[in-house]
Amino acid sequence: MRRAIIAVDGASKGNPGPAGIGVVIGDESGKTVAEISEFIGEQTNNVAEYTALIRALDEALKLGFTDASVQTDSELMARQINGQYRVKNEGIVPLFRTVLELLGQFHTATITHVLRANNKRADSLASKAASSATESAQKPLLLEEPGVDDKKIIGQEDGKTWMLDNLATERLGDQETERVEDHGTGRPGDTGNVGAALSRMNVRTYKRSELIDITRMVKDAVKESGAQDGICFVFVPHTTAGITINENADPDVVIDILDTLNRLVPQSSSYRHVEGNADSHVKAGMMGFSVQIPVEEGRLVLGTWQGIYFCEFDGPRNRQFMVKVMGIQG
Repeated sequence: MRRAIIAVDGASKGNPGPAGIGVVIGDESGKTVAEISEFIGEQTNNVAEYTALIRALDEALKLGFTDASVQTDSELMARQINGQYRVKNEGIVPLFRTVLELLGQFHTATITHVLRANNKRADSLASKAASSATESAQKPLLLEEPGVDDKKIIGQEDGKTWMLDNLATERLGDQETERVEDHGTGRPGDTGNVGAALSRMNVRTYKRSELIDITRMVKDAVKESGAQDGICFVFVPHTTAGITINENADPDVVIDILDTLNRLVPQSSSYRHVEGNADSHVKAGMMGFSVQIPVEEGRLVLGTWQGIYFCEFDGPRNRQFMVKVMGIQG
């Protein structure tokens, strides 16, 4: 797994007006591997925010990242992508769909809202691009791989030549982020700050009926949320797939569950539902569409033999599930 730590921002001078985007892509070690500052013409702030996100996700995929953690100071965009707000602007819908398509190409991807003060570099890049209307686009500033000449020229601007040894890099992975807060008190990173983080996870199924262990993915989401004590909600937004907690030590348990469900609710043509997957709906309803697990000291409180399973009953498909972690930040 190779995770990109991404900061994005869009700026419009006039809304609508001359607009620009700013993107910073780093890795988990804190190394900045790409910066993007581009003028995108006359656009609104919302269009600029979405354009920056699309540009960032596309660039991260090209750089070979398999996972992505994105921070944005646009609370509206973060909530729309995380399913908390609906996209009503017809001009944004195509951009929204493109974002979802790109997110689906990552193994895991999260979008987190942060304060503008915690998004300074991306904000600076976007504002500069919006102010530079004569420059239609600037290429990504890609840092060289380790081992090259420390004095290699990597870019020029405003009459200055930038060398690898004097380019300031930012440790995005070390930045404290503000989640969407339920109580609205405290500052990010303060002890006792109560917040919530929502992550969308993608899972590919390969059989009509199967149970897939997603425990590790949920644990990673909890760790990334920064919550120390609270509750983790896992939700499946499908009608022919569900979620359950059961034993993950003996693989025969999963086989027994599927065999029993198939005996109780067989696939047949006797159902009224005309799509041929009525049994899938019934099985998903029996399993349920959400589970809640306590979080203590930054860890899921699961029993020794318990695992979290995504339950597919109408595959193979590309599926999603959501993980929302609410609790006191460390």
